[in-house]
Amino acid sequence: MLKRLAYGGILRLIPFVTAIPLLPLTENDPTFLKTIMIAVGALVGAVLAARTFLGVERDYLKEGILLALTWIADGWVLDLVALLPFTQQSDPRYVREIGLRYMATVAPTVALGYVLGRRLGAGQPPTSTG
Repeated sequence: MLKRLAYGGILRLIPFVTAIPLLPLTENDPTFLKTIMIAVGALVGAVLAARTFLGVERDYLKEGILLALTWIADGWVLDLVALLPFTQQSDPRYVREIGLRYMATVAPTVALGYVLGRRLGAGQPPTSTG
């Protein structure tokens, strides 16, 4: 659980740090800035999901779902604490403009869990050949 939370923090931190030097885009081209943040988040999410699944030996789909739920909750909590007070967005506007975008960063975790479960046998540890 701790690893999921830590990776969730990293998943939010890297796009945030990436966006800092690009903040002038908020006035000139806010859509481009949002696109960059989504792309960076999806890339970081894929790398962290791959690293997570290297240590998973069973219940792959369950792990993918738990990882997705943890990362979504992690992002929402961090946004409630840090982003919403700063931007003063309403909750519905936040969900429409930011909250649902986290699906792009977590959807691969469920897909990875599903594929690994199908490929390696749901709930079964991988067998070695050699």
